[in-house]
Amino acid sequence: MNLNTELPDDIAQAIADYIQDQPTPTDIPGVLQTALQNFLTERGYLHSQKRLHITPSTQGSGYSDTSINHDHVLAQPEQEP
Repeated sequence: MNLNTELPDDIAQAIADYIQDQPTPTDIPGVLQTALQNFLTERGYLHSQKRLHITPSTQGSGYSDTSINHDHVLAQPEQEP
């Protein structure tokens, strides 16, 4: 599908600013396609092939700050529940 549309000035400027800030050259169609894919995927209209499914543990580790202090937690000997 080929789609021609006009964008409001503030959105066009935001896209131009985004492209200018990228370390590697990026084109407008690529930016718009990625933005639309993310938007439609978040709202359930487009299903991504790259989904991460994490199954939560039935029992936690007993630590509440593992994401922050992971080195400390992993260095501790295993505890009995």
